[in-house]
Parts: sequence; structure tokens; C-alpha cells
Amino acid sequence: MYEATRLAYLEALGVTNWIPRQPLGGVPMRPPALLLPEPEPEPALSETSPTAGLTREAAPSTAARIEVPRPGKPKMSAPAPVATPEPAAPQVTQPTGPAAEPVAPFYLQLWQSGPCLLLIEAPEPGLESAMPGFLLLQDILRAVQLPDRPSLLGDFRWPLNRNPQLDRSAGAASLGLQAFMRRRVEGAGVVSLGCFGSATTLLVDADLAQADSLLGCEEALDDLPPAWFAPDLDTLLRRPASKAELWALLRRVRSRWQEAQ
Repeated sequence: MYEATRLAYLEALGVTNWIPRQPLGGVPMRPPALLLPEPEPEPALSETSPTAGLTREAAPSTAARIEVPRPGKPKMSAPAPVATPEPAAPQVTQPTGPAAEPVAPFYLQLWQSGPCLLLIEAPEPGLESAMPGFLLLQDILRAVQLPDRPSLLGDFRWPLNRNPQLDRSAGAASLGLQAFMRRRVEGAGVVSLGCFGSATTLLVDADLAQADSLLGCEEALDDLPPAWFAPDLDTLLRRPASKAELWALLRRVRSRWQEAQ
């Protein structure tokens, strides 16, 4: 097939043919194109030719066509396309208020005594058997008829990572502490949760300024047993009045684990 014929077929099929300007690597050389001779141009008709007038009349006019509106019939114009507004990008609301405030580092230990869990705020590395705070905790457990040899289940440190780019707000600390407790409570058969220290109130509210209002109270939590809140062990050691308030709280809530034992 002649090259010109092949190109004509491709053009009729709507296929764009590209010919490289330089030889392509790994491609065999193509034979030279066999082009058909171009048709000779027809001679122009002279004005004296008998068909000259006919040719001018039959030839289509290249002048622009002017449309004249008919009377009584309005000219219909194509409707203008309606611009579709682009959807607005969703706005991400940044947390504000107390939940957005950064929280100072703190350390919590989780202990289990029978059907009761104890979440205790303490300085690192935590409670030890000979510390006054641990001895006070044993006295509290014996007073409410719980095993006085609790077992350590885990600890929680805030912030979770030392990377300063991570979120250190009170809201993030609250979510992290709730997730930590849910993992430890699942399948443990726990009926009550005792919380010592202001940082433990993040289980209820991301505003640590409301921690004092939760002391001496019992609160219902999602996916967690009811929690009661007390001051940290150091405060209980320094203030005898806090011990009396704690004992009044324990007398109200100890029925939960007494029924389970």
C-alpha cells in the first residue's frame, strides 16, 4: 500500500499519525514513503469562456450571512449556560476554651484490689511498698473491706510522646486517658473505679479547673464502671479533714464491691 493511501485511511478513521523527526532507538528503519503524484491544478476559467458566468453564479458566496428577523416572530437565542457554583471546602473548627489549653505533664498508676480499680496520681516512678502514700492506701483498702495487697496493672504518662508537634491539649489528654482505661477494664469484672488526684478527673471533663467540684462525688462514665474521686494521697496525708471527707464518700459507694464479693 502506498504511504499516502495509508495516511488517507488513517485520517478517515480519525487516527492522528505521528512521524518522528529523528530515528528512534530499537525501532527498525521504515522504507521511504511511496507518495502518489499530486493532482495537477485545473486551469482557471477565462472571462471569455462560455461557462465563466455559470461558474460565478454557481459558486457559493463567501460573504457573511445576514439574518433578517421576520415580523411577528421573535428571534430565539440559545440560553446562556448556567454557571454551577463550586462546592465550598469544609471548614475545620479548631477546639477552643479549656479543652484546647495544654496540660502539664502528669503520671498515673492503675492498681486493682478485688473488683475495684484504683487510678492514682503520683510522682514518678510511682508508689512503692515502703512509701507513706502506699501505706495509707493499704489502710483505706482494709477500712472498706478490700484486699490490702493491690496489684499494679499499668501506668499512664502524659504527654504520650515527647514530640512537641503533637497535640498536648486537655481534650487530647482526656481522650487518651479514656482509651487507656477502657483497654484495662475490658473483661476484668470491675464494679467500681477509685480515682485519687486532680488529673484523674480528665475521665469526666477536659477542664481541669473543674477538678475540685468532682472531689467527693461519684460519676457515671461511658464504657467504664462508676468512678468516685478523691484528693491525691499526699494531700490526704497532710490534711486530716480530707480523710474524713473520703470516709464519708466510701461509706456511700462501698456497697458496690461488697455485693460483688
